[in-house]
Amino acid sequence: MFEIKYKDGAARSGVFEVNGKILETPYLFPVVNPKRQVLELKEIERLGFKGVITNSYIIYRDPGLRERALERGVHALIGFDGVVMTDSGSFQLYHYGSVEVSPSEIVRFQDNINVDIGVILDIPTPPDAGYERAQRELEETVRRAEEAAQLDRNMLLAGTVQGSTYPELRERAASRIARLNFDVHAIGGVVPLMEDYRFAELARVILHAKRGLGHSKPVHLFGAGHPVVFALAALLGCDLFDSAAYALYARDGRYITPGGTFKLEELRELPCSCEVCAEHSVKELRSLEAEEQERLLAKHNLISCLEEIKRVRQAIYEGSLWELVAQRARAHPALLEALRVLRGYSSWLERLEPVTKRSAFFYTGAESLSWPAVVRHIERLSWIERRGDELVFLPEREKPYSRSYRIASSERYHICVVSPVFGVIPLEVEETYPLTQHEGVATLDEEQLSFMRRVVGEYARGFKKVHYHAELEFLGIDGEPFEDVSQFHTGGGEELKLRALADYQLGRGAGEVLFAGARAEYSRRTGRIRRAFVGGELVATIRASDGMVVPTIAGAERLLRLRYPRCRVVVAEEAVEFAKAGKSVFARFVVDCDPEIRAMQEVVVVDESDELLATGTALLSAEEMLELERGIAVKPRHRRR
Repeated sequence: MFEIKYKDGAARSGVFEVNGKILETPYLFPVVNPKRQVLELKEIERLGFKGVITNSYIIYRDPGLRERALERGVHALIGFDGVVMTDSGSFQLYHYGSVEVSPSEIVRFQDNINVDIGVILDIPTPPDAGYERAQRELEETVRRAEEAAQLDRNMLLAGTVQGSTYPELRERAASRIARLNFDVHAIGGVVPLMEDYRFAELARVILHAKRGLGHSKPVHLFGAGHPVVFALAALLGCDLFDSAAYALYARDGRYITPGGTFKLEELRELPCSCEVCAEHSVKELRSLEAEEQERLLAKHNLISCLEEIKRVRQAIYEGSLWELVAQRARAHPALLEALRVLRGYSSWLERLEPVTKRSAFFYTGAESLSWPAVVRHIERLSWIERRGDELVFLPEREKPYSRSYRIASSERYHICVVSPVFGVIPLEVEETYPLTQHEGVATLDEEQLSFMRRVVGEYARGFKKVHYHAELEFLGIDGEPFEDVSQFHTGGGEELKLRALADYQLGRGAGEVLFAGARAEYSRRTGRIRRAFVGGELVATIRASDGMVVPTIAGAERLLRLRYPRCRVVVAEEAVEFAKAGKSVFARFVVDCDPEIRAMQEVVVVDESDELLATGTALLSAEEMLELERGIAVKPRHRRR
């Protein structure tokens, strides 16, 4: 029912199929009150919404609504043909302390009124509750989840993760919820965190819940209805949201934007061009009757939320979600603090980050130094076989650096550029995404300087001699300064470059098996390596857009010399013939793979006997392709004939 199409960070843009109806994720469910609709459902549908959420407990408690819902179904009751999700009364339980329905009864009721996606009746423990209370209520929520998961039903069902603000409880609860037969995973009990701008704690709650939940089901973040949090929550792996804020804020005369909320009475201009704002001035909106003003504000607020969801989906598609999150973080210090929390989770996020994207990497501030692309680069520097005894550090110039300096590494000199964004960039791998495809700033901040000194110092260890350009004196490098670069112009080194590229992208040792004895063929237009041959046989091409090594079938045969399961995606017997025919490899047929595989990496497809079937591009990370039951794991490129 859930298929990932595009990725960025832990975010997934994909399709969630519910009873034959398709929701594009990340998706926002507008909250609809079954007793009072501020906006007509036809209007909500006209704006582009294909799913809404309403409250089954309110329907259950109202005799008239209950009778009509049981007789005609929830879709007819509210007048909506799209996907209908219902909450179970947890909101009322949180606010009033009790509800007049049992956990099993409300789940059965949701199913009986033909809800598309129901929710268990969990216990929403508030932030800052004592540890013992949080643990006790978590256990009760899990018990209810286990009971609900065993009920016969036609609807999809969401299981909710609780645990207050205790990361270890959230992760533990998530792991237990993930083992049950739910169709959606939900994270609850977080509305108070958002109301109090405690976004750093919200980020930790989501991260630890996600670490326990895995990747196979869409994740709903309950109550995340303001656009200011959509980008951050999506980046951390939330796929579904619900918003009552669009209506609640309108009732209070508040005007929502992606950067924050304004009181209508305080606005001089309407900073939006939606149909409401295009047709009314601030003065006109203020002069309206209360009911009409509320309706129009709700409409604007919902459009503002929808636009931000679309903006997030576009950012995931083009690979610029990190930059969008950084922009949104500047709207409020509490959001910036949440972004800084991610520094402690860089390794986990790196496992889910694609190795190449449509968009360049933009440095937005010191937080960028801990983003997955940078963390990955620092780690992969150790994968490259070091050939020269002498290390040469150069300052940044126009990219590509080797062309600016007219220089290349050789058997004697290992030449690197010192980067304020990536620390150290060996010239052999400079064309690999995002090392050439990035933009920084001319003025360095203190965190960048500290980062550069640390990475340069660590990288220089083990070399017999270190040379550095005099412009880098400020870094305090332990070595010999120079000003004339021409003394290092030794030339050659194309095999060295090819081997370094393979090591950096595919892991230590890949360069030796793939490119030992290789010769390069260069592009006449750009002068860059485009194809690599060994003994007259084409073993790989180097993709112009991102510098990625793309093995041919001959190259894949060489990569199989690496220890199993390096570079491999292993498919089940029933998928072998499809892979041989050049068909896509679906995740449900993947039985094993290299744990270092990341999305958009080139891989080798083999059967369970380690026989080569094809090559292709991984669309998922290793752990995702092993968990997901739907969607393409590997897009084919070459097949063995």
